[in-house]
Amino acid sequence: MKTRCLLGALLLSVCSLAGCSDDDNNGSGSVTPFDLGKTYYETRLARGDTQIYITNGSGDVSLTIADENVLQATYEEILGADEVKGAVHLVGKRKGTTALTLTDNVTGDKETVEVKVTDCYIAYEIIASNHPALQQDMTLYLVNNEARDCYFYSEDQPDSTPAATGTYEFLVKQTEEGTAPYLRLSYPSSADGSFAESVSGHDFRIEMQGADATSSASLTIIETYLGVDWEALIADAQAKSLPPARYTLLLTVPDTDYVITSILSTVAMPENVLD
Repeated sequence: MKTRCLLGALLLSVCSLAGCSDDDNNGSGSVTPFDLGKTYYETRLARGDTQIYITNGSGDVSLTIADENVLQATYEEILGADEVKGAVHLVGKRKGTTALTLTDNVTGDKETVEVKVTDCYIAYEIIASNHPALQQDMTLYLVNNEARDCYFYSEDQPDSTPAATGTYEFLVKQTEEGTAPYLRLSYPSSADGSFAESVSGHDFRIEMQGADATSSASLTIIETYLGVDWEALIADAQAKSLPPARYTLLLTVPDTDYVITSILSTVAMPENVLD
C-alpha cells in the first residue's frame, strides 16, 4: 500500500513538472508587455534604412502601413540576442508622413507610430581640421533637395540646433594641372571662413591625390545620394585611377593652409529639421 502511495506521489510530481515545462515553453509567464517608448521616426527618401529595435514583448511582430506609397517597412526577427528581439527596417518611397502600426502577435499589444520620409542626405564627420568653421568633430550634412541645403552641427550643439545652415554646390574648375572638383559652401561667414552674419561662398578643393585623398567610393556615394553627375564634371580616367576602399573626403582652401579631412558618417540628421 505504501509503495502505491509513493508511486502515485512520484507520478503527480512528474506531471506537475511537465506542466510547468510546457508553460515555460509557451512563454506565457515570461513575455513582457510590448512597448516602443517612442511615437515618431524619420527615414531618408530611397537611400535611408532606419531601424526600430524591438526590445520587449514576444518578438513575434506584424506590421500595417497606412500609406504604402510613402513607406516600405519590413520586420526581421533576431533570435538568440539577449536584449534585442527584432528590428523593423524603414525605407522611404516618397516624401510624406504615414502611420505604422506594430502588433505583437502573442500579447496582442499594438503600437502606432508616425514615420516621416525626408529628403535624402549624406553626412561627413570632420576628423581633422585647421579651418576656423569646419572644425574637428563637426558633422556636415548635405541634403539632396532643390535648394541644396547644408547643415553644420558641432559636437556641443543641441541636437535640433545647427551651428549654421547654408547651401552647397559641386563644380569643376580649370587648374594648372588640368581640372579639379570643388565643393562650394555658402553660409554665414567672414572672408576667412569663420561663422559670421553675412552669407558668402567658399570654395573647397576636393583633393584627389595623396595618401589621404578623396576616394572614388566617396565620389560614388555623393553621386548616388545627392544626384551629382561626376561624368559631366570629372574625366573618367581621373575618377577610375583612385583607390576604391575608403570613404574619405579631403578638402583644402586654395591659397591658404586650411586642410579639412572628413569621413562618411552614418549619424542621422536630428529629427524635425528637414521637410
